[in-house]
Order: sequence, then structure tokens, then C-alpha cells
Amino acid sequence: MMCVTWFVQFRYMSTASECLFSLINGDDIFTTFATMSDVNSVMWWYSRIYLYFFVSLFIYVILSVFISVIMDTYETLKVTGYTP
Repeated sequence: MMCVTWFVQFRYMSTASECLFSLINGDDIFTTFATMSDVNSVMWWYSRIYLYFFVSLFIYVILSVFISVIMDTYETLKVTGYTP
């Protein structure tokens, strides 16, 4: 509640969730959402849902591929008995 008066990002629930989502992902999605026009409410909702979905899907797919490569390499090294 104390951040509400000082930071524009936390003034409303929607902007606070966008700011926190960008902080979790390590990039600045808040500026992207802030620059989008809110003239058309359907487009406003669509743009937010699309960006949340895209970022979430991309992050989870990349993490899954990265973990799969590491686990496969570990299993291959374990089976062959290679020790560095």
C-alpha cells in the first residue's frame, strides 16, 4: 500500500500485475504495456492476454528444452562412464 503513492507502476492492480510479471521475467514488459493504446477495450484485453501467453509459453518451452539437453547429456555421460 505504501508504494501506491510513489510509483506509477503500482497505482492500479492491473499495472502492478504487469510490473511484477515483467520483474519475474527479467525484462521490461511494463513499458510495452504502457505504450499500448487503451482506446479500444477489446484490443486492450487482447494485447495483454497475447503478450502474457507468448512470454509464458516462450519461457516454459526454452526452460524445458534446456533442462532436457542437460539431463540427456548427464545420462549419456553416466552410461558411458566418462569422468572428467
